[in-house]
Amino acid sequence: MSDWFKESRRTLRFIFTICALLCSGVASLALAIVPTPVVTGPLASDQRGSASHNYTFLATDLDLASRGFIEEEFFYSGSANVYDTPNPFPIGAGLGTTPTANIVSSGHPYKTRMVVRRAADARRFNGTVIVEWTNVTSGYDIEALWFRIHEFILRDGYAWIGISAQDNGISASPNGLKSWSPVRYGSLNVTDSGTVPADLLSYDIFAQGIQAARRVPAVLAGLPIRHVIAAGVSQSAGRLSVYVNAVHPRDPIIDAALLYVGGTRVRDDLGIPVLKLLSETELAAPQVNEIPSLQPDADRIRVWEMAGTSHSDWASFVVRYALLRRDLPAVPLFDSCNLPSRSRIPDRYVIAAAIEAIDGWIDGVQPPHSPSLVSGSPLAVHRDAFGNALGGIRLAPFEVAVALDQGPNSGPGTCFLNGVHIPFETATVDSLYPSHQAYVQEIRQVTDQNVADGFLLKDDAKELLANANSSTIGNGLSCGPSRPLCANFKQFPLNPSTSILRDHTQFYYFVGGEELLATVDQANEWTAKGYSAAEQPDAKSQKEAKKSFARAIGFLQVYIDKVQQMAAQGRTAPESAALLVDFANTLIAKLEPMTWSPGVPYRPARLYNVADDPHCYCR
Repeated sequence: MSDWFKESRRTLRFIFTICALLCSGVASLALAIVPTPVVTGPLASDQRGSASHNYTFLATDLDLASRGFIEEEFFYSGSANVYDTPNPFPIGAGLGTTPTANIVSSGHPYKTRMVVRRAADARRFNGTVIVEWTNVTSGYDIEALWFRIHEFILRDGYAWIGISAQDNGISASPNGLKSWSPVRYGSLNVTDSGTVPADLLSYDIFAQGIQAARRVPAVLAGLPIRHVIAAGVSQSAGRLSVYVNAVHPRDPIIDAALLYVGGTRVRDDLGIPVLKLLSETELAAPQVNEIPSLQPDADRIRVWEMAGTSHSDWASFVVRYALLRRDLPAVPLFDSCNLPSRSRIPDRYVIAAAIEAIDGWIDGVQPPHSPSLVSGSPLAVHRDAFGNALGGIRLAPFEVAVALDQGPNSGPGTCFLNGVHIPFETATVDSLYPSHQAYVQEIRQVTDQNVADGFLLKDDAKELLANANSSTIGNGLSCGPSRPLCANFKQFPLNPSTSILRDHTQFYYFVGGEELLATVDQANEWTAKGYSAAEQPDAKSQKEAKKSFARAIGFLQVYIDKVQQMAAQGRTAPESAALLVDFANTLIAKLEPMTWSPGVPYRPARLYNVADDPHCYCR
């Protein structure tokens, strides 16, 4: 999509939004039923990472300013009702829908917070606000959707609001908001001072936060709202599904809903589009079996099923690393599952396509129907010879497989949600893809089909193809578990690798970051070349292996220099730079014993320049 077309679309959306607001008298009367809370803010903050903790919890470390976005935090307060809603079903247990709720009691005071990330210039706003019900499973607020799709939000001009509607994210010890910063968050209260348990006020708190966005100009700096899409992930999708079924029909205030990897069955008489997006985990892990509660598509209901993806994904895990090191350093940064965890199939691309589809659906454009991931009698997920699932939405990195990617895992705690990713060994990859060109061509064909089917956006297709082009697949240099320092499996610090460093780098989406990615790609390729040579028994190959590992170190040193330069220029947050530099130094320490001169690493003769031939290795 050209820049001209994007700007034209934004301009048309802006004009449409103004017209819609001027002609929305009837809709405004309906929305007025939901009370407008009292809003305070935006709140002043100390510097991120300060010992005072007087700043937004898990404040983003992305360079929002370079994208024309800002982050602000607000408190809001009011009074909420208690409804006769049931407790949300666990994942996979929602066999029925929830009827419209009745008020049990009213007038319960509350105070909570919302985090807003929006365009600084109204011309960059596309008119749609994504309001996320933050996930509180871990005892602190997790922006589970934002972590996955922040680049899509920034790129396409959405606004995002995260609402803290539940007490576990506020009062849990030791990581809830009140424990983390008593000074900043000590006054928050979503239980009427402990008299209303079980988050029974959460539905009105969420709805009134949306009303604040619609009616209090300070929240979005007067940006004209065209659509509001409510979203929840896993646990919060369960809460949101109860809200959508039981409370929304009383006082409609949202235009659509996204239920990601969670949520009960949805009523077919709601009058708003609801898209439920499932990973493979929900259909293959016995602990969260969604198969009995699957429902057919309808005029305002879609269920999409993604093959190879895991409930707890890779991208959102990577994105929060630096934030957790800064704000919650005691929280583990790795899994302890029985198999290498976190599927690498990029569910974020399908989520982005789902949101764009929902946005069009509100205006009457029907979204596509998903192929089913389950078949047979009884219904089940079936697998190919490698163990990968058949059916479902199949992105190119899964259909053109280079790894085992599954939804379930096993082990302690919630490992069953964390999925599996085990790269194929080099010999297997080489047998599947005799050349790099052959691999890229297969990726291109599947990607084009994904775009045509409506499950992948064109901008994400470009990124996916760029990743395939920069890979070593088909060159005899792919990295499986026997080549750990370039294999993409497990996590830092369990398995430091150049390909994992690349993911950590890419998910920041630095403006002008192409050269940084190219540098880590060089380190990755030289590491793979080192392993390839080291696998040969002759002395010449062994010497070449050491040279290759030394050259990989050189590019990692260049990478460190570039990250530090970006930090000095204010193009990356200090916590982001510290994380990336730490990871690169960890890799250098692992590679040094494999070079010809341990402790005296080789430096390339000149810095790699992405303007040069992309196949130049700077010999």
